[in-house]
Amino acid sequence: MGLLRRIFGFRSFGYRGESPWLIPDLAAKGTAAGVAISEKTALSVTAVWACVRLIAHAIAVLPLPVYKKLTPRGKERAPAHPLYRLLHDRPNPEISSFQFRSLLSVHQNLWGVGIAEIVTGNSGRAVELWPLPPWRVRQRKITPREAVYDIRLDDGTTRTLPSYRCLVFPSMQIWTDEWLSPISVHRETVGFATALSEFGAKTFGQGTNPAGIITHPTKLKDVSEEALKARFKPYEGLSGSHRLMLLEEGMKFERVGLPPEDAQYLQTRQFSISEISRIYNVPLHLLQEHTKTTSWGSGIEELNLAFVNWTLQPYLTQWEQEISAKLFDENEPYFAEFLLTALLRGRTSERYAAYATGRQWGWLSVNDIRELENMNPIEDGDIYLVPGNMTPADKAGEQLTPPPSNDNGENETTEEP
Repeated sequence: MGLLRRIFGFRSFGYRGESPWLIPDLAAKGTAAGVAISEKTALSVTAVWACVRLIAHAIAVLPLPVYKKLTPRGKERAPAHPLYRLLHDRPNPEISSFQFRSLLSVHQNLWGVGIAEIVTGNSGRAVELWPLPPWRVRQRKITPREAVYDIRLDDGTTRTLPSYRCLVFPSMQIWTDEWLSPISVHRETVGFATALSEFGAKTFGQGTNPAGIITHPTKLKDVSEEALKARFKPYEGLSGSHRLMLLEEGMKFERVGLPPEDAQYLQTRQFSISEISRIYNVPLHLLQEHTKTTSWGSGIEELNLAFVNWTLQPYLTQWEQEISAKLFDENEPYFAEFLLTALLRGRTSERYAAYATGRQWGWLSVNDIRELENMNPIEDGDIYLVPGNMTPADKAGEQLTPPPSNDNGENETTEEP
């Protein structure tokens, strides 16, 4: 049974050892920093929230049209295809395509996988896509090469779906049927950031002078320790900051504890942000952290392009390949592809210079450029030019016949009477 269990047993979404049957709030685990972290509570860290939201919204905001392959090459949009509206506009009656993709991305970057059920119609074609909570889903091997997904429903029953009825987007895999939750793997890093945030909140919550010692030149006689504490209670917290404090009988107040700059509190917070940005491969400037430079490029545009190429593109490729494998027939000439034009735009001057080069060298027409700029086509805007004399491409083969020349080699002209 032990060998069979290892081969065909359950494997959960997320880090090994966690039960996906638990609701998110009960799955929190302790850390060395003294705080319990779960996928849901990790969102209280602003850097985690920013990274997860940024990636999710970037994937969700991109158009996802369906294209038809042309012969011998090229493509064109296919708005009449049954999957066009499903992917581009609305995957099911309750949520939009933006909400659908954003939610799956959040699941992917917190629990380690985004998963959706494919509902098919009478023709076998997908008619609806429904996101599934990953903490309610298990992957179970039924053969060494085939898996099913068990979904725990609200009434406690279990529903099983074959793999071809699920869109699955894992975060990071260490084997074909095992993937990792970023929060579970880096729980200590997130816990450290949470502890820092709580430390700062408690520090400032105690007032401008968070701690101190009141000394008396002689032994207290008439005032007990409890009565003395009660007397100074109004000076605690922010509401007591900067209030005039009267000390009697020669008592003195001496502040203790290291100030934040000596304890390098701010530098530690910045280091914590950098650590989380590494987990999600998000540039620091997109997290509103501008105190450090980076080697990704010399300007904001280069950094943004690096974010598209090295952070977003792997997610988009994963989406396109999974959609192609699960929603389209391999024999049909259709596919879905994210439109990255808007994110890849540079400065206006650089963009227009690139358009001019494409126009002059013949691979862009006026309407091609206008479409890239989200403008309507114009009449005669589909004419392509060729280099040199900029002759229209459909006229490039015509030879201009020079007028006959006289004996002196000069061109003859015909004079009107």
